[in-house]
Amino acid sequence: MPRLPFTALAAFEAASRHGSMTRAADELGLTHGAISRQVGDLEKRLRVRLFERTPQGLLLTDAGRDLAQACTAGLGRVQESWDRIAGQGPERLRVAAPRTWAALWLVPRLGRFLDHRPDLRLDIEGGNTDRVSEAEAGWAVIRYVRGGDPGPEGALLSEESLIPVCAPSLAEQLSGPADLSRQTLLHYQASPDWSLWRAGSGLSLDGAGSLSFSESVMVIQAAMAGQGIALGRPSLVLEALEAGRLVVPFGPAVSCGDRYVLTAPAEGRGRGVLRAFRHWLLAEAATDRARLERLGVPLPQGRAGA
Repeated sequence: MPRLPFTALAAFEAASRHGSMTRAADELGLTHGAISRQVGDLEKRLRVRLFERTPQGLLLTDAGRDLAQACTAGLGRVQESWDRIAGQGPERLRVAAPRTWAALWLVPRLGRFLDHRPDLRLDIEGGNTDRVSEAEAGWAVIRYVRGGDPGPEGALLSEESLIPVCAPSLAEQLSGPADLSRQTLLHYQASPDWSLWRAGSGLSLDGAGSLSFSESVMVIQAAMAGQGIALGRPSLVLEALEAGRLVVPFGPAVSCGDRYVLTAPAEGRGRGVLRAFRHWLLAEAATDRARLERLGVPLPQGRAGA
């Protein structure tokens, strides 16, 4: 068996996970230059590019994604074996999820899962979930699937519509959808939400102001701050609606077909804590539907866990 460059592979795995050589260097206690040299050495040995360097950061190539999944799986199994043999490691749960879903849906309610698991080691990674191979690495992976895309096999957590949301103070100035033309619309740069909503509602948005953000969580934060009207996905704005930080000033809700899917394995090497987390997520998602209905939020057809 040929000798593998384990030091370089560890550097590459950290860089792929963080999408940054600087953050990989911080994690491993190395310099940025050392990480860059290790990754460059791998690319020379494999004769392929593993990353595309862009102004936004590192993007994995197809070859890089394949190698990153293998490294994450292999190093994860080594870590679990080490902890088991050493008898030191607590139960560990690893979750990969879109940043906005993790920030708005998961984090506010994590206490309900962790209350009875004080020794659980929980690692949550927000960002690109495509690099994670949950079957190999034992991750619980929540994937965001755009409407019309086939998506992965898994348990449906939510199927989303687009609903106008804003701060209560701003809602007091609105009498109906016609007022949109005199308001600032908050946009997420990576998704044509307002175009979809306009097409589905048949309403004009001519004359409205615009404020756009590179992260969808910023859009919701701006809406809570009274800076304009956003389009929210019901499951992601539920907590803010119940707390009174956001309101739905008017309809309609327009189904976009976007959904969040859990692809954690129900059985096998996932261990008891992974199965418990899967069960908890599905129960929370089912409860969300009833909570949204009590608030009068329109919902698309679909059932959590289907």
